[in-house]
Amino acid sequence: MDIIEAIEKRISCRAFTDQIPDAETIRKLEQEIAAINDESGLHFQLYGPREDGTAINMATNMFAANPPYYAALVARKDPVEEEKLGFYGERLVLVAEMLGLSTCWVAGTYDRESARVELADGEVLHDVIPLGYAPEKMPLKQRTIRGAIRGRSKKQDELYRGPVPLAQAPEWVQACIDAVWKGPSAINEQPVVFVQDTLNGPVRAELSRVKSGMEYCDLGIAKYHFQVVAEACDIVGSWQWGDGGAFR
Repeated sequence: MDIIEAIEKRISCRAFTDQIPDAETIRKLEQEIAAINDESGLHFQLYGPREDGTAINMATNMFAANPPYYAALVARKDPVEEEKLGFYGERLVLVAEMLGLSTCWVAGTYDRESARVELADGEVLHDVIPLGYAPEKMPLKQRTIRGAIRGRSKKQDELYRGPVPLAQAPEWVQACIDAVWKGPSAINEQPVVFVQDTLNGPVRAELSRVKSGMEYCDLGIAKYHFQVVAEACDIVGSWQWGDGGAFR
C-alpha cells in the first residue's frame, strides 16, 4: 500500500498475535528510525522480543495482548521537540502500516518498569509505539475501547476555521482535513484547528487549548497527515514549527 492507503487503513491496535516480524521488516524499521533521527535530531529507538516473545508490558485495562516490538519515542521536554516527536512518530507509524504491521500511540498505558530506553541528558521517554500483527478478529476489549475513544472525536468541520464552511473550502484543504480527522490523537480529543484567513491564503495549525502538554504531540501528528495529503494533491509545502505555524 502507499501512504494514503495507510492513513485510510490505520487504526489504534490494542491486541497482537505472537507472530514475530521477519528480519527484512525489522531492517526497514531500523532504517526509517535512523533516517528520522538524522533528519529531526530526535532519539527514536526500536526494541524487540524478550524471552516470552513480547517486548513490553501494556496496561491490561487498555490492551488485550503485549506486542513483540515497540519504538521508544525520545526527545527533550520542549514544545517544539514534542511537536516534532508527533510529526516524525506518525511518519514511523505509517511506514509500519505500509510494512503490514499494526500500531498504537501510547503515552501512559504501559508498565514503565518494563520499558527499555536509552536517555541522554535532558531527554524524556514521551511515548511508545507497540509494533506487531493484529489478530484476524478484533477482540471485544479492543472494540469496546475503540468505540469509547472514537466517540470523543470531533466532527471534521470543527477542525477547520476559514472564511467559508469546510464544505466550501478548496478541495485539497477538505482532503487534508479528512486525513487529519482519520489520524490518531495522543489525548484522544484532536485539539488542532486549521485556520485560513482567505481561500488563497496560507493554512495555519493552532491548538484550541493546552492542558497536559501532550497537545504538542497531537499538533505534530495532525501536521504530518495534512502535509502528506497536500503533497498527494500536488500542493507541495512544509510546516513552520510551533503553535500557529503556517503551511507554505
